[in-house]
Amino acid sequence: MNNSANPTYLALGDSYTIGESVLPTDRWPVMLSESLDWMTPHIVAKTGWTTAELLDGISQENLAPAYDWISLLIGVNNQYRSQSVNDYVADLEQFAELMLPLVNHNSKHIFLLSIPDYSVTPFAQDKDQDKISREIKLYNEANEAFAKQHGFQYCDITGHSLLAKEHPDYLAADQLHPSGLMYELWVKEVLECCKFS
Repeated sequence: MNNSANPTYLALGDSYTIGESVLPTDRWPVMLSESLDWMTPHIVAKTGWTTAELLDGISQENLAPAYDWISLLIGVNNQYRSQSVNDYVADLEQFAELMLPLVNHNSKHIFLLSIPDYSVTPFAQDKDQDKISREIKLYNEANEAFAKQHGFQYCDITGHSLLAKEHPDYLAADQLHPSGLMYELWVKEVLECCKFS
């Protein structure tokens, strides 16, 4: 573990974690770190990544021997590409094997966020919105069960993502990804539902 006054933080994910279409200061892991007085997060994330691509991305990173905290938000691109929930769960098990040693096997120092529901965005207007919502719900049921099974903390931010239907300012200019205002809501939710001590 880090012995400095400021905890270290590894944020794993896809476009939602890297903050597609927002300034680096508006990324939710950055805002969370500032709220908790953590060090600047080490972000391993890329727009479009599935679980398999994130696993490959992690393998190419020179990660520190240990972090104080790790977050994981992944899966929307698995759903978008019509991949199996069973395959998603199998990949999550690989994440558990990778993440636990990085926090000295302290499972409570790993927290997962639910997958946002993009069905309400303009991007999805010409798609089967009900199907998107149903499938994301299945993915989220799977990742919540995974978190509980391994003793990880879990935060459901999907409800906040649905607010974009009535609040256009919660979306970035690309009309798909969250804006900094939406990410602020996520950070508040994470601070309420997770324990960081």
